[in-house]
Amino acid sequence: MVLIILFLIVFSFSFAEEYGYQVFKQYCSSCHIEKTDETTNNLSLKAPPIDVLARQIKYFYRTREGFAEYLENFIKEPSLDKSICKPCIDRWGIMPPVKDISDEEIQSISLWMFKNFR
Repeated sequence: MVLIILFLIVFSFSFAEEYGYQVFKQYCSSCHIEKTDETTNNLSLKAPPIDVLARQIKYFYRTREGFAEYLENFIKEPSLDKSICKPCIDRWGIMPPVKDISDEEIQSISLWMFKNFR
């Protein structure tokens, strides 16, 4: 029974993480690229890359719960006061709020970001 419960927990996290990537592609990828490398033309970016944002958020919010709470608050009502990346705001400005995204979708994005970027 314990093995079944562990399997279901691992499966649900795996599903939520994959779902988070799909939600990222749906809502975020039109402005945010997933990650940068040596071939990225940084001058053509519309917004900070997700890998950079994840590292910055993790610097201030080290737990998955804190990370998710910050992301949910910022995505729904972005502001300079809530921003933890002043150079990002200086370069790209404040992002518009994402009103049609659910709390569950944001939770999935945050799980995907938290797990996949250091």
